[in-house]
Amino acid sequence: MKTMRAEPVADGQPPLSSANMISKVLSQNRSNTTFLNNTSIPTSSSKSQSAGEEALSQELASEKQGSAILHQQVEELKKKTEATEEVLARTQRQYEELKKQHDESNVILMKILNLNTHGTSSQL
Repeated sequence: MKTMRAEPVADGQPPLSSANMISKVLSQNRSNTTFLNNTSIPTSSSKSQSAGEEALSQELASEKQGSAILHQQVEELKKKTEATEEVLARTQRQYEELKKQHDESNVILMKILNLNTHGTSSQL
């Protein structure tokens, strides 16, 4: 511990506190110490766990954001699909109406042609 205290500190970095030095020394000597757990002094392994947890938390937040964006895009596509289906249904109704009118016009034209044909043949 004396050698750790004597080590130079990097510029802008505060010197290690006594608790951090004890934690570092004990965690080097023994990977799972009861003393550190009982005193609630974080060990270097728990610090790396919290860094890992932080990374996972950030990844989860990123995935949630991506999921929310995808959900929004799906909703927009559903609305566009509904609008397209409504336009298609209206177009089909118009087509059927025009087809019906066309068929009625053909029937009328056939009657007119038949009248003219019978009228011409009776005049002969």
